[in-house]
Amino acid sequence: MLRIALRMLLGDRTKYVTLVLGLAFAALLMNQQGAIFLGLLRQATGPLQNVTQPDLWVTDPDTPWIAEFRSLSDQKLARVRSVPGVEWAEPMLSAYAVCELKSGSFKRLQMLGIARSTLAGRPPRMVQGSIEDLRLPDAIIVEETSMAMLEGAKVGDELKINDRRAVIVGVCEARKGFESNAIIYTTFDNAVSFAPIGRERISYVLVKVKPNIAIGDVQARIDALGDVRAFTTQQFRERSVQFIVVATGIGINFGITILLGIVVGLLLSASIFYQFTIENLRNFAVLKAMGAGTRTLLGMIMLQALVVGVVGFGIGSGVAGIFAIASRVSRSELQVLFPWQLLAGTFVATLLTILLGSVLSVRRVLRVSPGTVFSS
Repeated sequence: MLRIALRMLLGDRTKYVTLVLGLAFAALLMNQQGAIFLGLLRQATGPLQNVTQPDLWVTDPDTPWIAEFRSLSDQKLARVRSVPGVEWAEPMLSAYAVCELKSGSFKRLQMLGIARSTLAGRPPRMVQGSIEDLRLPDAIIVEETSMAMLEGAKVGDELKINDRRAVIVGVCEARKGFESNAIIYTTFDNAVSFAPIGRERISYVLVKVKPNIAIGDVQARIDALGDVRAFTTQQFRERSVQFIVVATGIGINFGITILLGIVVGLLLSASIFYQFTIENLRNFAVLKAMGAGTRTLLGMIMLQALVVGVVGFGIGSGVAGIFAIASRVSRSELQVLFPWQLLAGTFVATLLTILLGSVLSVRRVLRVSPGTVFSS
């Protein structure tokens, strides 16, 4: 009977291909938009994508997410350093500056200032030069894809940042933030001179906990200071993602798009699968007249639905995967994150879509009379 069900499904190639392509489009829409959405959420975590040295990030208690903060004073840095269990605590500055280009135009930069002593907060990998060169006067390190934004600048070139001289001493690899600005690294002191700010200059305090001491204990001691709050990297990442999803329209917009993919797949599969069933009612009536039971007929329809769903999902998710790979290879500013959890979720959604779409067909087949085979 199952072989008969497959022959019925593949007998009308036009409707079979139409049904598969409809589900493939729905799977593509869910996977692609979901991957772009997750990529944007990862971008929203800014420096959290690249900084791995500290155990804790200390900020103002009211900081909603990584890119919106109230700067801390040097006195608060000293108090954090005095907390028992802290191995080191270093300042990090995140600010924006304007770079003058050779063509007479300009480019807005995101500038990350890290401590000269430990270089905590440094980029994850150097492409050219050495991270130690950052200690040279007026030295900066530029993120790899940002070099093109600076009109093809190269190591050794001098730039003018906020009317101050800066020398490129290296190129690094790092993930960009939410706004996709050009990124440069420099020492904390250089960053302060490049982008003059107020008396409170520290964006975050990066804290390393001493070995064999619980991170949670040190975190609680820092929080007890009252005017600062410590987050682990994961906690700060979750806080930033939650802010983006709740406080902006990104979550709603992508949610509507993904829901649209499910609705399109449901309606399309239901209409085409139902039409396919109507055209094969006489075949189902013959099988019923030959003694096929309800369970057998139900199994035939479910098999047809599962075959169409799996094939359609495979095509749609494959195209979405190719899109993700192409975005990564081309180093596109549109970051795509395609974890296996997204693939599993959309697979379940696709199967539910085709199974729900086959409900009308199941009801019609189960109600068909064996006498239909003798009707004109």
